[in-house]
Amino acid sequence: MTFDLTVLGSAGSHAGPGRACSGYLLRADDTQLLVDCGNGSSANLQRITQPDELDAILITHRHVDHCVDLIGMYYALRFHPDGPRDIDLYAAPEVVDVLTGLLSQDSALAFREVFNVHEVTGGDRFEVGPMEVDLADAVHPVPTVSARIRSQGRTVVYSSDTAGSEELVELARDCDVFLCEATWQGDTRGYPPGMHLTARETGRLARRAEVRRLVLTHVLGSLDRAISLEQAIETFPGDVTLAEDLRSWVLA
Repeated sequence: MTFDLTVLGSAGSHAGPGRACSGYLLRADDTQLLVDCGNGSSANLQRITQPDELDAILITHRHVDHCVDLIGMYYALRFHPDGPRDIDLYAAPEVVDVLTGLLSQDSALAFREVFNVHEVTGGDRFEVGPMEVDLADAVHPVPTVSARIRSQGRTVVYSSDTAGSEELVELARDCDVFLCEATWQGDTRGYPPGMHLTARETGRLARRAEVRRLVLTHVLGSLDRAISLEQAIETFPGDVTLAEDLRSWVLA
């Protein structure tokens, strides 16, 4: 019985040196769930597994740093050497429209032949093998979901992009790993409202949710990540670390 999390991409908004954009692989026994597929993350995925070996994909919202590599995944599945493969795709509203808009007409029409699309929103629940996934709406300018993923008695919560909310605090409550965005540094003055968290805000949210481990992700690709870590530690007294591409945590 195993349950583990691997970071495939940890940069926010744009890639950074040696860092792809958002992508996370969760594996429970022989079941594999990909959560988000931002630019560059699918290359890291293929260091571990192959697109046709995934059991399902969850895309939390339509911003390209969370979904654009699904275009390459589409071609890998459609033109697989042994014939086309299909996979369940759980996607927030507008994701499929954005992705198919980037494809030629023939490929856009065939997108749903490769991906079995299930549109999801806050309050939805689905299962992928032994993993149970609960979703909550996130505070972000486009329809976005945060996810709580349980297996083997352990829990990973992924914030996706969010400005934070009471709903996220409750979703993350008592989780083993809180994979939470910390896009910005300093205070919120000068930043657009309703978009992202600063590292200090992420720490405060994790403290309120009483999480066991906080993993900072989606740090803006151009920032000094050591500063983000220092600022999160100021407000979260527990175990806190930075997400690194290809770093894994074994939960069970």
